[in-house]
Amino acid sequence: MMINFKRITPEDKEIFDSFYKYKDVKNCETAFANLCAYGFALNGEYAIIDNTLVTRVHFEFNKVICYHCPIGEGDKVAIIKELISDAKDKGFTMKMMIDCQDLFRENFCSQFTCEKRRDFFDYVYLRESLATLSGKKLQAKRNHVNKFMKTYNYEYLNIDSSNVDRCVDFANRWLDFNIKENPENGEGYKEELQVIKYFAENFDKLGMLGGAILVEGKMVAFTLGSKVNNQTFCTHIEKANKDYDGAYAIINKEFANHLPEEYIYINREEDIGLEGLRKAKLSYNPIELITKTVATLIQ
Repeated sequence: MMINFKRITPEDKEIFDSFYKYKDVKNCETAFANLCAYGFALNGEYAIIDNTLVTRVHFEFNKVICYHCPIGEGDKVAIIKELISDAKDKGFTMKMMIDCQDLFRENFCSQFTCEKRRDFFDYVYLRESLATLSGKKLQAKRNHVNKFMKTYNYEYLNIDSSNVDRCVDFANRWLDFNIKENPENGEGYKEELQVIKYFAENFDKLGMLGGAILVEGKMVAFTLGSKVNNQTFCTHIEKANKDYDGAYAIINKEFANHLPEEYIYINREEDIGLEGLRKAKLSYNPIELITKTVATLIQ
C-alpha cells in the first residue's frame, strides 16, 4: 500500500495539535514550528494512517529517510511495518527516532540497530526555575543577571507579528559579525537565518511567542519559540550581542518570566555536541535530558 505523504505547512497546525493530545510530546524534533521551518533542509512530510499521525524527513544527498514514532490510536506495529516498506520502495536507508522503545524492543529489535545520540538530547527545565534563578545551584546565574541589571538601563519587549521584523534585522547583523569571526560555520548561520525569517513570516500561524531585551532602545538580545504541548514550551532561537555582558542570561530569565504560567517546562533543545554549549545548558540545572535514540533498519 502506498502511503500518501504531504509536505508540512503552517496550515496543518490544527491537525498536529489534534494528535499531540494523545501523547506527552516534549522533544524539539516533533515541535510543529520546527517541522515547518526546517522544511527547506529536511523535506518534512506527514501522513495519516489508521487515525495515526506519522512524520518523516528525508535527505536526497545521502538517500536517508527518518521517521518519528507514530502518534495516535492506530496499530503502531502494523504502521511501522508499512513505514519499512515505504522506505524500501523509495530506495532509501530507513532510520527512526524512537521514543517508543518498549514497542521497538518487543517487535523490531532483530530488524534494527539502535544508537543513543547524546549530541541531540534535549534539555528540559522548570519554567519557574529559569524565571527566578532561585537556589544555591543557580547563584552564579543570579549574579550574572544582577550585574547586567546594574550596568544597563534595559527594558523587556514582548515580540509579536507586529515587531518580529526587528528580530530579523538583529539576526542579520548577528550573522554578518559571526561569519567574519567564524567563517567555517557560515552555511549553518545562513540556514538558521532562513529559519528565523520563516518564523517571522508565519509568526501567528505557527503560534510563535518571543521576547527581546532593549538597551537605550537598541535590541541586544531576542528569543523565539513555540508550544510543544499544553505544559511544555520550546525555545527555538536565542541570539544576543556579546558586547553586552550577561545579555544571554537576561533574555533567558526574562523570557521565562514572561511566558504564560500554563507552561511548566521549557525545552531549550540540544547542544549538537558543542562543548561550550553543553556546559552552558548543564549549568542551568535541567530537570530532564530527553534521550534521543536512532534506530537504523538493517539492510
